[in-house]
Amino acid sequence: MELVGKAIKHVTFGRGVITNRTDNILTVDFAGNHKKFLFPDAFSRFISITDEEGQAYVGKILDDISKIKNAEQLEQERLQRMLFLKVAPESQAAFGFMENSRNTVLKSWSVFAGNYLSGYSKGTPKVPTRLKLNSACLLTECPTGCLEEERRIIGAFMVKDDFEGKYCEDGIIPSHETYRILLNDKDGELLFWDYFSSTTRSPRWGRMEMKYFSNLQMKCILNDMQKIITDPLQRETASNFYRYFCKVNRLSTTEEES
Repeated sequence: MELVGKAIKHVTFGRGVITNRTDNILTVDFAGNHKKFLFPDAFSRFISITDEEGQAYVGKILDDISKIKNAEQLEQERLQRMLFLKVAPESQAAFGFMENSRNTVLKSWSVFAGNYLSGYSKGTPKVPTRLKLNSACLLTECPTGCLEEERRIIGAFMVKDDFEGKYCEDGIIPSHETYRILLNDKDGELLFWDYFSSTTRSPRWGRMEMKYFSNLQMKCILNDMQKIITDPLQRETASNFYRYFCKVNRLSTTEEES
C-alpha cells in the first residue's frame, strides 16, 4: 500500500502528512517541520494513520510482527524448559488399548491414560504424573486371537511440548504436532515384549491402560522403528523423531547411526 500522502497524527507534533518512505524510514511533514520515524515501529507508539484503510494496513503489519515475536518468545521458553528439565530415567509410557480405541487415538492423536482401578481414586482418570515434554507415548496392541507374546508396536508420539503430566486431570495426553509415527503393514513388525527382559513367566499386560518404562528402552524402540519404515518421507520423519527424543532426554545417537 502506498503510504506517501497519507495523513497521520503524532502524540506530540499533532497532524502531519507522510512525504516519503524509504525501506523502514518514514518522513512526515508537520507544517514544514520534517521528522523521520521507523516503520512500522512508530505506529505502535507515536503515530497513527487517520483513514480506515491505512489503519487496517498498518494494523495487519503490526499484528504479523507481534505473532512472530510471540512465537519466538514461546520457542525460547521451550528451549529454556528443555535446558533445565530434570530428566527422570523412566518417563516414557506404553499404552495397551485396554480403554482406548485405536480409531479414536489415531484420529485425534491423543491417548487416554486410563482410569484408576482401585483405591480412593478408583474409576477416575489416571494422572500421568511422570510425563513431561521429554516423554514419548508408545502405542501397542494385541490383535484378537493372538497371545500376549505377540503384542505389537503400532506407533508412537512425543507429548505436546508444553505438556505437564501432573496437571493432566482428565488423563488425555495430546501429541506433538510433528513428532509422531504410525507403522503400517508394509513395514516390518516390532513386538513389544522383545524390548523387555525375558522371565520364566509369560508376558502379561494386565488391566492397566498405561505402563511406564525407561528412556533407554524407548530410545531402542524408536531407533528400530526408523530402520524398518520403508517409505522415504516417513523414514525421515521417524529419524527426526528419534533425534529429537534423544536430544530432550540427553541421550547420544552416535552408536546407532549408520
